Amino acid sequence: MLKRNIIIVFILFPSIICCGQTQDTVKTKSWTLEAGYQNYRLFDKNMSPLVYVANNGYLGFLLEQEKTTKVWNVDASISIGSNQSKRFGQREAVIDEASSITGEPDSAVYNINPAFSFLEANLAYSYYWKLKPGKTKILIGGQVKDAFLYSGLGGESWYFNQLSIMPICRINIFDNKTSEVAANLSIPFFSYLFRQPFTLDPSLPVNSFFGANLKTGSHISSLNEFQQVNLKLNYRYLIAKEKAIGLSYKFMWMNYANIPDRNLRTYLNTIAVSYTF
Repeated sequence: MLKRNIIIVFILFPSIICCGQTQDTVKTKSWTLEAGYQNYRLFDKNMSPLVYVANNGYLGFLLEQEKTTKVWNVDASISIGSNQSKRFGQREAVIDEASSITGEPDSAVYNINPAFSFLEANLAYSYYWKLKPGKTKILIGGQVKDAFLYSGLGGESWYFNQLSIMPICRINIFDNKTSEVAANLSIPFFSYLFRQPFTLDPSLPVNSFFGANLKTGSHISSLNEFQQVNLKLNYRYLIAKEKAIGLSYKFMWMNYANIPDRNLRTYLNTIAVSYTF
């Protein structure tokens, strides 16, 4: 029953927050592009006893529309880089096997984590209400977010997907005619999570490979099992009418405890420059 109710909330939530958009007039619309550097740290004891570090290039996109009393935006980002063991760094593995032709011993050498061995992709829709109409000092609202992680761990692959509904808050710390400093904070309340099982080939012969992984690795969680903090600090400087440059910092911390003694823990830091037009 709980699982069905949460799925219904996931389906209805975007429609609910969109309904209010017809009750207000458009004020401004802006597009923002971001580019920068991301450092990602991952520890998943279900797959490896090692801590992994990814140093990535980061690209982000934001479309935002502001009305008299409301703000909504669509946010997408991608980061790609090299994911390596913090302890051992980049290394090679050797597989010894007999040749199929001669029967003599043979070996193959491969890189465990090559140059591009990490991918993070995010897509989010946020909707805010201004606490004081006509001002943008404090805004509160909701967000629907999907995040996908894929990387090489050891000689195998690792993946994780998060679909969450979360409250979100924006505070304009400083705002004048040319400069703005804002902070965004969000914490997921309900999430549909897809964590790779311990084995890459679950023994469920009646299902496809994808279906087997989905059944053994997916789970609906709330704050008791899944904790995450998302914080973004953003500075923008107006250089011309409706055009601005800026600098942003993003921090994320996550803990997922659906398997006893095998928590999934990650955190990231991202620094990016931005252009708004």
